[in-house]
Amino acid sequence: MRSLLILVALAGSVALAQGSVDTVVTNGKILTVDAGFRIVQALAIDNGRIVARGTSKDIARYVGTKTRVIDVAGATVIPGLIDNHFHLTRAVDRWHQQARFEGVDSRRKALEILATKAASLPPGEWVMVQGGWTPRQFADAPGGFTLEELDRVAPRNPLFVQEGYSFVYANTLALKAVGLDPAGGARRNAVGLASFQGPTPMLDAIPPTPPAQLEQNLTDFLHALNAAGLTGVYSFGQSAFLAARAAKGPLPVRLWESLAFNARDPASATEAAALIERSRPNQFDGNFGIFGLGEVLYGPFFDLARRAEPWPAEIMNEYGKLATVAARAGWHVHQHVINNSAVTDLLNTLEAVSKTQRFDRLRWTLGHVYDISPENIARAKALGMTLGVHGAAMQAGAHMPLRKIADSGIVFGLGTDATIVSHYSPFVTLGWVVSGLDVGGNRVLDETLTREEALIAHTRSNAYLFFQQDALGSLEIGKQADLVVLDRDYMTVPAAQIKSIRPTLTMVGGRVVYKSAD
Repeated sequence: MRSLLILVALAGSVALAQGSVDTVVTNGKILTVDAGFRIVQALAIDNGRIVARGTSKDIARYVGTKTRVIDVAGATVIPGLIDNHFHLTRAVDRWHQQARFEGVDSRRKALEILATKAASLPPGEWVMVQGGWTPRQFADAPGGFTLEELDRVAPRNPLFVQEGYSFVYANTLALKAVGLDPAGGARRNAVGLASFQGPTPMLDAIPPTPPAQLEQNLTDFLHALNAAGLTGVYSFGQSAFLAARAAKGPLPVRLWESLAFNARDPASATEAAALIERSRPNQFDGNFGIFGLGEVLYGPFFDLARRAEPWPAEIMNEYGKLATVAARAGWHVHQHVINNSAVTDLLNTLEAVSKTQRFDRLRWTLGHVYDISPENIARAKALGMTLGVHGAAMQAGAHMPLRKIADSGIVFGLGTDATIVSHYSPFVTLGWVVSGLDVGGNRVLDETLTREEALIAHTRSNAYLFFQQDALGSLEIGKQADLVVLDRDYMTVPAAQIKSIRPTLTMVGGRVVYKSAD
């Protein structure tokens, strides 16, 4: 790979000598997020890759007659942000009917968003909020929604607001549509955590999304991710729909997917093992492809609530069998695990696996880790593992030991777990880990990260998790030109305002995929 970068750099030098560079980004405060966290003023980009960087004067000589010059007028520029834990396709299905509360700290503003969305749709069409918020995020008036509020903002449309997987707030039209008495109020139990389907009766009441609308939804949702500053996402699951779109040409967001299988018991685990063995890991082609296994390797090992007793031996033994198969076949595993007690049981199993099958070079990830002890961080690091820290922990109010994680030297990356149990905005996540505050200004972290540590975790470290450290994650010569121009300075804006940073331009591989109206 190093020789490839040298060739790319040489090719870039030739292009520059000929005055044929595609793009120059100039007059910026460009945070390269390289090993030295260098700051430069300008970049020269050719054929999607960075071929030079330096002062605006240095890079000016690379401008040819056909060069596109992007003068950012002093704005801060960062590498494209990568989310290492995302559920993309379920958002796409109903995106045209969704309103979202990413970063919204005002109840008044949330109700305005609902009213605007309802007014944009024909009477009778369903409106929904597919999670990603908590009742405590409204600093002016914390709490869920009342029937009166929801009826007022959507008098002609069935409306429900999903809170995680467990609860839903609905207006009168939505309640009547599924045979519920509005006299019982707006807040109702959803199906519950076990099914991970949310308010099934209401979802079933919405007419299917036509294929043309689904295509438009994907376009619009990927645009929303670009507008949020995202240039790469690990989407759990396997989608023929996404594969078909990717086959038509480069996507505006680089998408990694996980191999689809369902190991729910020993018999199906045997079938899953056979599929894992005959499938090829890391088919990511730089734009799209199957990467790893996640987020639940063996269904019965699914950590949610704290347990007083260790996980049963029969469950962990089956997990160990699948883990051995995955390691032998060269697969990366991204495992959902929340509580430190479950982390201990998992590491016990993986340490046993490592005695017969190496996986220390596969960068397996412990995802979520709301709670992890220094001892377990050290054990995971010794196994060559990485950590995924996700915005869902902010939604849950989890006091994660971020300083202990950062000081341990283990590689960790930031993500969200969007869209139901978490927001999808990387700046909400960055603001949370730097300030220690959730969207509503409530302190939910006792240990925080520096701005540099947080930005590295959302860029360069995530590239490492996906074995893309030579191509993505920092703004260095030879790497892909994935970058984001910001409306304010990430390094100096008050920490509590990081959540409100907005991209003005997003670039993927030298292509401008988002530009704000301003």
